[in-house]
Amino acid sequence: MEQKRVYKRIEDLIEVEFVPADSGAEAVIRTKTRDISAGGIKVFLNKRLTLNEQLPLKITLPGEKKTVEMQAEVIDSYLIGVVGDSGQEMLYETRFKFVGLDPETKNIITRYVHQCRNATIDARLKK
Repeated sequence: MEQKRVYKRIEDLIEVEFVPADSGAEAVIRTKTRDISAGGIKVFLNKRLTLNEQLPLKITLPGEKKTVEMQAEVIDSYLIGVVGDSGQEMLYETRFKFVGLDPETKNIITRYVHQCRNATIDARLKK
């Protein structure tokens, strides 16, 4: 079986924010990642985004001293359920790939992913 992933991915809740093109600067969406790699992220949103839509994205990785900014392109957005007290709020799993990521930002994300993976392995070995 051929491996499609180029970058190692970890499940982690990291704060991200972006502005959908059709909503204006006042409608910044803040959410948390469900997973991250140097190639992209997955988040859950209450709005379905358009495939191939590109959005500016900001991520502050735990332990890093700066926020990284990049373009992200929607590669998948589909309904996974209905949530909320009224049972009316739609929840969409949305996947993004990073577009034109500069080498420094890619290294920061890669380093973070590897540190998290190593910490998980160390924790398992100590059990």
